[in-house]
Amino acid sequence: MEIFISQNNERTGPFTPQEIQTGLASGLYKTSDLIWYKGLDDWKPLSESLHILNSPPTIQPHFQPANSGLATASLILGISGFFCLITSIPAIICGHIARSNIKESQGRIGGSGMALAGLITGYLGFGIVLIACIAALTAPLIMSQIKKADQVEAITHAKQIGLALDEFKEEYGSYPNAETAKLVAQETSTPEITGDSSNHRFRQLIASGIVFGEEIFYAKSPNTRKPDGDISGDNAIAPRECGFGYIHRSPVTEADFRPIVMAPFIPGTTKFDPAPFDGKAIILWTDNSVRSVPIDRTTGDVIIDGKSILDPTHPVWNGTPPHLLLPE
Repeated sequence: MEIFISQNNERTGPFTPQEIQTGLASGLYKTSDLIWYKGLDDWKPLSESLHILNSPPTIQPHFQPANSGLATASLILGISGFFCLITSIPAIICGHIARSNIKESQGRIGGSGMALAGLITGYLGFGIVLIACIAALTAPLIMSQIKKADQVEAITHAKQIGLALDEFKEEYGSYPNAETAKLVAQETSTPEITGDSSNHRFRQLIASGIVFGEEIFYAKSPNTRKPDGDISGDNAIAPRECGFGYIHRSPVTEADFRPIVMAPFIPGTTKFDPAPFDGKAIILWTDNSVRSVPIDRTTGDVIIDGKSILDPTHPVWNGTPPHLLLPE
C-alpha cells in the first residue's frame, strides 16, 4: 500500500504503512496530519486511518530464475556417460561453465544442483574410462608376467623331473619304459604300470619311491589342471595332471645327448602350444639342462639348428626317430 501525507500543505510520499508508523513513533508525523491512499475519496486525518498501519505487508510474487541450459546439458551428458563414456568429458566442461555462470548471475540463473549432478556423473564416467584405458594398457604386461611365472614354474618342474629320471636310470639301468615297468612292479610288489602316455612313464617314478608327489609333472596348459595329491595306484598323475611329453628311446648311453621331456603341446597333437608360456617351449635334455626355446607360431614347431626338434632327420636323434609320448 502506498500512502501520501500532507504536512503544512506540503505533500510527500508515497510511503509504506511501516514507514508512517515509524514516523509517528519518532514524532516526525502527527495524528492530525492528513493522508491519502488509494480507496479514499479525499484527504483524511491520520487518526482516522491508524488501522491501516497494522495491516500485513503485501507479499510480492516469488521470482523463479530460469535454469541454465548448460546445467541441463551437463546432467544429461553425465548420465549418458554411463552408457556412452565419451560424453563424460563434455558433461564436466558444461558443468563447470554452468556453475560459474550461475554464480556470476547473482540469482538470475538457476540450475546449480543440476550442474553439480552433471559434474559428479561426468567425473564418475571419466573415472570409468580412465580405469578401462589403464586396464587395456597394462593387461598385456600383466598377462606376460603371468605367463612368465608359469614358464619359470615349468622350468623348475622339468629340472626336478630330470633329477628323478637320472636317479631312476641309476637304479633300473634306463629311463622309464615298458621293461622298467616290470622291474618296478617286481621290486615294489605293485601292479605293473602299462600304457603308452607320458603319465604312465612318469608314474613309474612315483611307484618306485623316487618321487613322492605329482606336483613336478604339472605344466600349465589349456588341457591341464593342478594335481589333486592322490598318488594311490592309477590315481597318481591322473589324466590332465601332467603337462609334459616324454621321449622314449633305448638304449641310453652317457654320450646320448638329446631332449627327453617337453612342454607344452596342443592337446592331441605333436605341435607345441605357444599360448601358455608366451611363445616358448620348455625342453629338458639328458644332461639335465633345461632350455626355453621359441615356438614357431605358424607351424607349432620348435626349430633348433635349422630343423624342427621333432623331425626324425634332426641330427640330435642320430638316425633313430624319437618316440614321443604325449600327456593324457
